[in-house]
Amino acid sequence: MKKLSLIVLALFVASFAFAGGGSQQSGGTASGGGGGGAATVNPIPYPANPSPLDSSSKIKKYSLDQVIEYKALPKYSEPDYVADLVKQGKLPPVEQRLPPKPQVIKTSFMSDGAGQYGGVFANVFAAPCDGWNFVAGTSVGWFGIEAMYVQCLLSSGPAYLRNDKNEPFPNLVTDWTWSADGLTLTMNLMQGVKWSDGAPFNADDVIFTWEDNIMDTNVPSWSQPGTWAVNGKATKLEKVNDYQIKWTFAEPYPVYLLWAMADNRFAISAAHIFKPLHPKYNSSATYDSYRNCIKPTNLPAPTLGPWVPAQLKVDELLVLKRNPYYWKVDSDGKQLPYIDEVHFQYSNDSNTRTFNTMAGTCDLSNVGEAYDDVAKGAAAPNAAFRVDWQGDSHAYGIEFNMDSKFGVQTPQDAANRALFRDVRFRRALTMALDRDGIAASLAQGPFYRAWGGGLLPACPLFTKDSVFFLPYDAKTANALLDDMGLKKGSSGYRQYPAGSPVAGKDIELQLIAMQQLGNMIDIGQAAIPMFQAIGIKLNLKVLSQTPIDDLNRNGQWDLMSVRYDSQWLVPNAFPAALSPNDDRILAMHYMIKTSNDAMPFETQLNQICVDFAKETDPAKQRQLMAQWNRVWTENAYNIGVVTCTYGMLLNKNMKNVQPGLPVNVYSWGHQSMFMEQLWYDKANQRPLILGNNLPLNYPKY
Repeated sequence: MKKLSLIVLALFVASFAFAGGGSQQSGGTASGGGGGGAATVNPIPYPANPSPLDSSSKIKKYSLDQVIEYKALPKYSEPDYVADLVKQGKLPPVEQRLPPKPQVIKTSFMSDGAGQYGGVFANVFAAPCDGWNFVAGTSVGWFGIEAMYVQCLLSSGPAYLRNDKNEPFPNLVTDWTWSADGLTLTMNLMQGVKWSDGAPFNADDVIFTWEDNIMDTNVPSWSQPGTWAVNGKATKLEKVNDYQIKWTFAEPYPVYLLWAMADNRFAISAAHIFKPLHPKYNSSATYDSYRNCIKPTNLPAPTLGPWVPAQLKVDELLVLKRNPYYWKVDSDGKQLPYIDEVHFQYSNDSNTRTFNTMAGTCDLSNVGEAYDDVAKGAAAPNAAFRVDWQGDSHAYGIEFNMDSKFGVQTPQDAANRALFRDVRFRRALTMALDRDGIAASLAQGPFYRAWGGGLLPACPLFTKDSVFFLPYDAKTANALLDDMGLKKGSSGYRQYPAGSPVAGKDIELQLIAMQQLGNMIDIGQAAIPMFQAIGIKLNLKVLSQTPIDDLNRNGQWDLMSVRYDSQWLVPNAFPAALSPNDDRILAMHYMIKTSNDAMPFETQLNQICVDFAKETDPAKQRQLMAQWNRVWTENAYNIGVVTCTYGMLLNKNMKNVQPGLPVNVYSWGHQSMFMEQLWYDKANQRPLILGNNLPLNYPKY
């Protein structure tokens, strides 16, 4: 039904606009820009109201010391079958596998108390697993797999629970101290932690991650040097001793970088495994061979996480098994995790996860695109799941490739980049979209609303007045393109202008959408006739995650359908990610420093973000973000299409899920919920696949 609604909407828009129609709305006046044409753009007040669906009032807040601590306990325990492996001499005793002072998740914090061992956490993944060198940019499959496989210095996901400080949780770093001048930050690592293969974790792993992955621009890691620069000046990280590291910054107190040390942004690499495979240390290795050095099925793969990737049947099933060296316990000394196995069923449709959670065969999902089904299913008295809603916390939009040099391979590429760098063209494409119509077609009910781009409405620093909201207005969109000299040819499409390397040819753009996210595809399909109505030919290309990552890294795309979440919701944690202040920061201008082609408004955005990152006064932070949002939206830096209320579906039988769990604030749900403390009572535990067989024998890589 949704597909049919989109098709009817799009065909109506196209026929109406081609016949000379189109909505003309009035409001404040702003210059069209980009060449001083005669067309006048009339923004209107931002029309969206807050979502009526929001479960945030259920969230309980805690101080750090109410949730975790690092301390030795009088005794420790483990599942009986693991204890049997110790008796058989296949494993050291639990006291030797744990660090001297493990991280203790306090039982008093757990919503359902200390758990029972056993059972399975069931989930679905819809992105291919390309290998296990995640730190080097290899996809392990997403959908929560990375949350279980990867560990970082700090943990940002649960930070939404804190009422004492606005900073991440400690993780493998136990504590940190700033120098008096704010230029150095010293961090203490946990002592005695072991990788799942029994090898010790220490500062060498951290330094290898930093120097040979994050700082090596030949490695497409999930964090890049520009992320860590402070006002454009490099940051230094060094080893003090095996369990202490020291950061040195160019300017004082860049506290926001604590968030960059969490979750995927500082995923720690096992130096004892990956360093010998890195081309810096192995003359026969290449960066491609390094990135792909652990094949998807060459398991188990070493991890610091609660479960070890143990078995993969390609395009069918991934099984993770408890990590016998995991470094967390509960207050009673029970080694975590409680749950014994994790099963990820593969599907090429991410909605499978939603429907499986509704049926009780999967344990966690965001609502995906199945809003109507979820809303009806949750209301049923025998529903196997519950939903926690998070209002206006996510959005979908379209980005332009602004780089005038990087990724340009053909004359048409150069011509399209020139169009994208003209604000009149970006505004015209924005005003060609009937965003209210698209929102209504995606789901019935109060789930989607038109979005103006920039900050998400649920952001605490968002203000309606800061949005330069461009209404649906095909007449003005056509006038803007006329001003640019983009005349229509015999085909009905506009042509590249005189002076263009492809002058006289029809303008043709390609929009990339992710296969696993149906909303991106639906928006792309709706955009085709809407752009056609203003004389722009749009082709939609649907790809999976890995080729999209490669296109981004190579700069070889025109338009990209994008989902927006954390950095647009909590900008205080990600100020360096809100403007193209360096290479490899924003995909839409990926090599801005190397290409040396920043536009004036991008320079303005960069400066606002620098000022915002240093500002500590909440009122001034709010002013700066309002200024940022105005510059972003007035220049139509992206096309904001729709914002949406997201829901977190949770199996009702799953224990220790904190009430009001958000889909995403600082991180996605899997990274927000201390998954190692989830459990099921015996009656609701699913059968194991691997039984009592722990992944103890590691292959050569």
